[in-house]
Amino acid sequence: MDRKAVISPPVITASEVPAGAFMLAGGLAARGIQAPIHDLSLGFFRWLFLEHAPQQGYANCTPSLEYLMSPGTDLYDPHKHRSVCGVLQSVLKVYKKKFPGWQLSLMDSVPPGVAHSTAGLVSMAQSGSTPFSEYFRKWIRETSGTFDHALISLAYLSQLPAAVEIAWLLEESGIRVTVGGSLATALHDTGTGLELLRSCFREIALDDGRSLTGETEPFLSKVVWPEFANHWKYLSSRPIIPFPLTTGCTWNRCLFCPDRDKPFSDVATANLKNLLAGGPDNPVLHLIDSEIPPRTIAGMLPLLKGKTSGFYGFARPQAEWLKNDLLAKMSDSGCLMLQTGAESGSSVILKKFMKGFSPDTAEKVIAAISDTGMRNYVYLLFGLPGENNEDRILTLEMVKRLQGKIDFMNLSVFNLPEKCELTDRAEEFGIIPGEYDSEASVLRFYRPFQSIDGSDPRREAREFIKNVFKQDQAVVPVLQSTPRWFRAGHMALMKRTTSL
Repeated sequence: MDRKAVISPPVITASEVPAGAFMLAGGLAARGIQAPIHDLSLGFFRWLFLEHAPQQGYANCTPSLEYLMSPGTDLYDPHKHRSVCGVLQSVLKVYKKKFPGWQLSLMDSVPPGVAHSTAGLVSMAQSGSTPFSEYFRKWIRETSGTFDHALISLAYLSQLPAAVEIAWLLEESGIRVTVGGSLATALHDTGTGLELLRSCFREIALDDGRSLTGETEPFLSKVVWPEFANHWKYLSSRPIIPFPLTTGCTWNRCLFCPDRDKPFSDVATANLKNLLAGGPDNPVLHLIDSEIPPRTIAGMLPLLKGKTSGFYGFARPQAEWLKNDLLAKMSDSGCLMLQTGAESGSSVILKKFMKGFSPDTAEKVIAAISDTGMRNYVYLLFGLPGENNEDRILTLEMVKRLQGKIDFMNLSVFNLPEKCELTDRAEEFGIIPGEYDSEASVLRFYRPFQSIDGSDPRREAREFIKNVFKQDQAVVPVLQSTPRWFRAGHMALMKRTTSL
């Protein structure tokens, strides 16, 4: 008998079901293959905060966990949220002292030495002395004999250290291990790094899950509510369910997108109906699309209004959102928040990198979102090749004009993907891609680069963000309200502090 289990390793934020593991288990269940989800990130944090911390005399985590799961009001208070997350982080800070060189947080893990060196990860896994070892040994004792084939869903580099260890422990126990997920797929697509991942895992699957069933149709063509190995409550006030309405991107022209060659398609509406029918009552739906197409969401609003207690996702701030009262209809149907990739207030920058919208349009969309009562989570990107101080000032000026309209903000500095059109056309855009130390067996998705004209937009961007942008009075309250931990899902459930 080949009894399967879907494993999601730590560390990812334990506020909702891991999307990759959830969709894999749901697709298998729709085809009659039961593969219960073991969310080891949630399990690890529960073990650490509820078992290990009391035994070791750490700070009492129970009140903080109770607040995150039941804040006592409909929405989180930003200040209280920051305080309780601080307690959990303080426990992690004390715990990681037992493991010199490790960096560990509610959303990340970085081992000592060269970051994500595959040889180092294998060595540490076999030593049995990582931050996860004690919990893993306990989990294996508890689950022994319940499955023969472990399907490890690997989405983030933050999960890799634990994934290597749990795979090694499972194989030592005689269990077959197959590793897949977006991390492996991304390494395959860049053309570099997959061979390093193969040095950690014997068996890697690079498809969407159909190789496990022998079918040729897209795996997401059939999805139902999967089985969970444990019925623990996630650290969120409402159940949050990830689901894509589409795969790929409708725009698909941004010059630095590493996924330009992925085809776009809609996911059948019937899948979401079937999924919601088997799940908890009135969940919050996290739309995990690369970008939500306006025409797709418009057709889904009756279902979302009737079957969820809210939804949120990522949107390109394009003019289509301003047509046919769509944003007002979304708010009326329960949309809690839109994450918008405004990126820059410079029309030169947006046009240069083929973003497909203007700063003026982005500004109108963000203002319109706020006017409906939905929350705005705005992404800004600095340090693109050719960006100058005037471009950065234009971004700040846009934020100033939107004062009181932006609830949360993510500030990023540009990284050059290993594989994208911009990398292929680097000289045309005034940059020279570099190489990392070729002898270092380290997984990477980005390349260093230098500007032909001698400028350093990334360094200049960091200085601007620190010394100018973050000091502005239009920015300070937004950053203060933006949680450091438990980001998107909790922000959708956060009280608004901006004035309407």
